[in-house]
Amino acid sequence: MREYVGKCLCGRIEVRLFSELIPGQFQPRSDAQTCRFCSEHDGVWISDPRGTLRLRAVDETSVRTFASEQVRFHFCSACNTLMYASFEDAARTVAVVRVALYESIRGAALPTLITNFETEGLATGRQRRLEKWTPVQRG
Repeated sequence: MREYVGKCLCGRIEVRLFSELIPGQFQPRSDAQTCRFCSEHDGVWISDPRGTLRLRAVDETSVRTFASEQVRFHFCSACNTLMYASFEDAARTVAVVRVALYESIRGAALPTLITNFETEGLATGRQRRLEKWTPVQRG
């Protein structure tokens, strides 16, 4: 398992991504063409459903929700850097992280896949997240 460490601009928030993928295998995704929030916050995301995202319990984030209110967007409460987006299901929490936080991945990743979720229903969005996003561990 490889460990990738992403940090906010001020360094207070740390997000560790554990994955078997090498940097050139990550597929960034963005719906910034149709989502104003992603456009304004450099919402280009990566995940690995077979990996693990480790979040420190001591990290303080401010949380915002939009549209369906199913996804929670986490910002560093000190420098306001958008860090990750999480989705909680009864059984587990999954998340996507901004590729911009990971220098070694950002420069080598595949070209960004343009997505559009405007017409996606709640059940479809839930299923997509559970299948494609990274499982979260807190500790």
